[in-house]
Amino acid sequence: MTLLELCYNKPDRILLDSTTCLVRAHLPHYKQLSGEVIRFRLLKLFQALVKSIEVNSCDAMVTFMDKVSDERFEVGFELNEVQTAINILEESLWKMISEFVDDDKKTNAMKQVSCLLGKAKEELANEYAMLSKEYVSS
Repeated sequence: MTLLELCYNKPDRILLDSTTCLVRAHLPHYKQLSGEVIRFRLLKLFQALVKSIEVNSCDAMVTFMDKVSDERFEVGFELNEVQTAINILEESLWKMISEFVDDDKKTNAMKQVSCLLGKAKEELANEYAMLSKEYVSS
């Protein structure tokens, strides 16, 4: 199985694992959300990741993170909360890659996931820094 086949064939399992882990993390703003809302938000992140994998480009991920950073910043989410959610999805994907992706494709699959989600975290941090400066100067 390839990384894309994993994403196409096991999204429910990936999202169940990441949702369960994020609920257990007891992050301040995520604690206020239902499991369904958390799952939906992780689904949107996962969909942006899959789109980026399909076209082998970070564009979908960057566009998605621009939107998410604005939304989360506006309602008071700390940067570390959102980055933790991304880390949790990444960890869930790594577990599934280890279990389902063909041995000769595992390293590249993990590398691709890490690169794309690393780009997501970088974009998120950059946007938060910019938004923080705007917030302070207004």
